[in-house]
Amino acid sequence: MMNIVKKTKRFQWTMQDSIWMMGVYGATVGAGTLFLPVEVGARGPQIFILLLILGLPLSLLPHVLICRVLMRDSDARDQTLPMFGGFFGSKGRELVKLFFCIAHYPVTLVYAVSLVNAFTHLLTVRLHIPGVNRWSLTLVVLSLLHLVLLKGRDRVVKTMSMLALPFAAALLLVAIWQIPDWNVSNLSDAWLQTPPSGGSLRLTDIWLTLPLISFSLCCAPLIPALASWYGEPHAGGEKQAVRVVRLAYALIFISITFFVLSCILSMPAKVFIAAKSNNLNVLSVIGGEHSLLFWIAPFIAIIGMSKSFLGISMPVAETFSALSASVVNHQSAGGLKRIKTAIVAIMFCTTTGVVWANPDVINLIETVCGPLIAVFLFLIPSYLIFRRRELKPLRNIAAFISLMSGIATLTALIFLML
Repeated sequence: MMNIVKKTKRFQWTMQDSIWMMGVYGATVGAGTLFLPVEVGARGPQIFILLLILGLPLSLLPHVLICRVLMRDSDARDQTLPMFGGFFGSKGRELVKLFFCIAHYPVTLVYAVSLVNAFTHLLTVRLHIPGVNRWSLTLVVLSLLHLVLLKGRDRVVKTMSMLALPFAAALLLVAIWQIPDWNVSNLSDAWLQTPPSGGSLRLTDIWLTLPLISFSLCCAPLIPALASWYGEPHAGGEKQAVRVVRLAYALIFISITFFVLSCILSMPAKVFIAAKSNNLNVLSVIGGEHSLLFWIAPFIAIIGMSKSFLGISMPVAETFSALSASVVNHQSAGGLKRIKTAIVAIMFCTTTGVVWANPDVINLIETVCGPLIAVFLFLIPSYLIFRRRELKPLRNIAAFISLMSGIATLTALIFLML
């Protein structure tokens, strides 16, 4: 009887559950969120309807499935990245690690480009500082970020933890702040101004927006740690872990759609079109010239980009370092430190070159980052569910939808290559 009481008691909500829920929330509502209003506002309100219809399935279902798969993974107690280690052999694990780096490194490039652009726009357009040299600014900003990376995981995680929830809260405050400026005509005019097009063009718009939605609502790198914690004795197990993910994503979906709606109601379409053409995020173009938001929003964007850059760069650098160490067979502490320093130096040089080239970040998300992340988010868990006997109970409609979503998102990359 006592065991039954204890079990029933555990599945009540606890403070630790709230901490994990807000951790998932803070990790997801990040810099990627800042690109959604620009894309929705530039392409038309039809894309916002697409976000309302597909946003929750494209975010909730794959993360719940990843959580369930990891809870059945024999290596799930290991919080290091990448995921699904127990379902692959030694060579398979190395390939998954390599693909994790390939899929997520372009994300760091997106955040680096956006961060430097946000800084440049703030200094030159809003603060009217003459003679800002983009090359010098790039070197300073990226040097500081990569120095933080060299400080190690604990320093990065501590920095991330301090910034994640305040940034998410700041986005909600920005959305609320804009309510007095809401104008339904911004939405209706944008709808009427959307040029009539054939079905193939509209289908292409929808097709290329799927990667952006998946990208903006992804927090897959945090799920291994969550699964590891809930896999501990008396921590609640799979049922409680899934409950936390579901509640977190309900909150995430409501927050992000409210933020996007607030932006497109408070600004005309031409603002978003200009932001997209100038490679800027929504907070760099928000607010009237004499409003407080005009000055605060760019700083919020810079904080968010820095947080997201560090959050993705850390596991990429560590995974690259682990792979390199296994190739050259250097496992000593000194050898690992030298390898990581070399990897961070290579990342710094590559990132600097890409930032200087200043590619279109939304195009990069839609055609590279989103589709590659879709493989990790949708296709690998679905593949494991339909191939591994121990995951047979997970073969249901949710797994099938996740598989189809992954294929649809990945084909955006294939479409570009044709």
